[in-house]
Order: sequence, then C-alpha cells, then structure tokens
Amino acid sequence: MKKVLPILALFFALISCSHIYFQEVQPKKGIYQTEMPEELFGVWFGSTEGWQMNEYGITNIDLKTDSLNNVIDTVYRTTPLSDSVQFFKATDLYVLNARENSNYWEIMIFQAMDSGDIHVYSISDPKVFYGIKGLELESANYYIDDELRRVKTLEPEATSSLKFQSAVFSGQMKIRSLKRVLKSIPPTVLSCDSTIYEAE
Repeated sequence: MKKVLPILALFFALISCSHIYFQEVQPKKGIYQTEMPEELFGVWFGSTEGWQMNEYGITNIDLKTDSLNNVIDTVYRTTPLSDSVQFFKATDLYVLNARENSNYWEIMIFQAMDSGDIHVYSISDPKVFYGIKGLELESANYYIDDELRRVKTLEPEATSSLKFQSAVFSGQMKIRSLKRVLKSIPPTVLSCDSTIYEAE
C-alpha cells in the first residue's frame, strides 16, 4: 500500500530532523556531474509543496493556502548545482551531496526506475553506515538522559532516554556498499503520475 505524503521541504527534511554527515563527498569513484541529470527531470506535488528538477537545479514549490485550503500564493525556491550542491553518478544511482553552513556533506540518493518513477533515499539511521568498508565513525551526537552529548559510538548507554541527533563519518564508501545499504531502506517515490508517496 502506498501512503501519499503531504511532502517535504527541500533536501533532508524528507525523513526526519536527524542528520548523517560525511567529511568527503560520496561515493568513492562517483562521476561528478556538471549539469542536472536529465533522467531526473520532472515535477511532483503533494498537498502543500512540490518538487521540480530541471536544467536549472532543484526547485521547492511552496503552495500557500488560506483557511479553506485554497491556494493563494505559490513560492518557488531553486537550488542550482554549485560548489555546495553536487551530483555524482554511481552506475544506476545519482548521489546528491549538499552542504549548508558546514564543512560536512549530507547525501540523498536518486534512482530512475524503468517505470518512470524516481526512488529517493534519505538515510537517517547512522547504523546502516556502521561497519561499511571505507567509512569510519568520527563522532555522534545523542540526547542521552535529556542532555546533548558527543560520543564515539552508535550505541551509548542511557538510564532514561536516548535520542539520536547526528553523526559524522570520514572516508568514502564504494558504490556497491551504497547499493547494499539501500536494499534495507524503503524509498520515497516521485511517481511518473507526478505524485509523491512513501513506499512500504
């Protein structure tokens, strides 16, 4: 069963407010793209937001509504490829590496399917990267017993509560390692019918 998303803010608000950071762009031997990949072009809408990908970059479409849910304004925010927003081709995947106000990269993975759909993966669980050859955990931030702490493990001890906030990895993973990670994660689907839903 597919669940229609009320959709996403641009980039990494796709899944949660937690973040996985990398010191280097991902993956190893990815081929840098100087232009937006044409096979990812399209427009998709949810109830109050939309995405557009074209030669100008990635555009977030914010639909402003009134109290009766009538659209009263549309705001477009385009993020072009730049030094801080880069695409890499990794065989049949595209990996968006983006950094905002930091030296660390976050990634989002796109896969164009034969059906015309595009599968999008934004990973918020650091444990999927733990033990991947080529990557090393540098630090992780958790709310441990309601106090934010930086640790060097993904399994810190807590007496009352534990909530992951962010992790930093160094190194680069191989393309086959990235593909293996994606097998255990359901994608968000940018459907060929211009809707967005979360695969289950």
